[in-house]
Amino acid sequence: MSEQQRHLVFKVLGLCALGLLLASTGAQAQAQAQSLQLPALKQAEQTTLMQEAQAQYQRYAAAPDTFFSIGEAKKTEWPCKVSAAQLDELTGISNYKSGSGASGYGHSYSDVSIHPVTATCKGGKLDGQLELVYKAVRKAWGPAYQNNDQETGRVVATISGGKLLHRLELRKSTDLAKDNTGSQPKSTSVASSAEKPDGDFINSATILVNGEGQKYFLKRPVKTPHGTRLEKTFYNGTTLVTVEQTDAIGKPDGIAVSYKGGEEKKSCFKQGKPANLKACGS
Repeated sequence: MSEQQRHLVFKVLGLCALGLLLASTGAQAQAQAQSLQLPALKQAEQTTLMQEAQAQYQRYAAAPDTFFSIGEAKKTEWPCKVSAAQLDELTGISNYKSGSGASGYGHSYSDVSIHPVTATCKGGKLDGQLELVYKAVRKAWGPAYQNNDQETGRVVATISGGKLLHRLELRKSTDLAKDNTGSQPKSTSVASSAEKPDGDFINSATILVNGEGQKYFLKRPVKTPHGTRLEKTFYNGTTLVTVEQTDAIGKPDGIAVSYKGGEEKKSCFKQGKPANLKACGS
């Protein structure tokens, strides 16, 4: 599997999990500018990415009605051929399915439209700063679960010779199901992300704002006795909830620590399956 394929598989798995959370909230997200209470982070690069995601969210919250708009003067076309795989990497709009029958889960997209705002090419490849907006309908399903969302996003990326170096994305997800009156969407969630690819892995910070409050998701590669793993950290508000390790394609592999209920609980996974703590060197 190539580096680009591994990155795309990991991205699909990560977006699948985040998409389910985006769709599950049952209250209306607040769009007005607000002061986010960020968790205290120790790693400088993740602190920078979190601040970038926060600044992007504040730009959206200050003008939610126009954040995704493209003026006639800014409409453009792709200046060179852009592959479907690269559009998937830039937008995260990629179908995913695992299992079948009652235990199967996944998501698929329809009515997809992607519009470049700013794009340049060099040697037939995207190069420099890229800005785009997109819309799509996302259908997600799982055991006893099904949901349809209207997703709208804006991406600002830095690319060199077709290779992604840095990416900002803000995605608004609106539940297409109606409330009891049959008139209004049930919920809206907003996810603001900043990320930098790091070999087979990724360094990223995501802020999720919905009717349940603020949640924060962090990813970074870490060295372990068994090789490099992706560390995934989740905060509910400023409270640390979980720290987990996965391999390059998203399978749990390494130490997982839960802090739910204020109690630290460790577990171990090897290639996606539970294992004895000794197998993780703990």
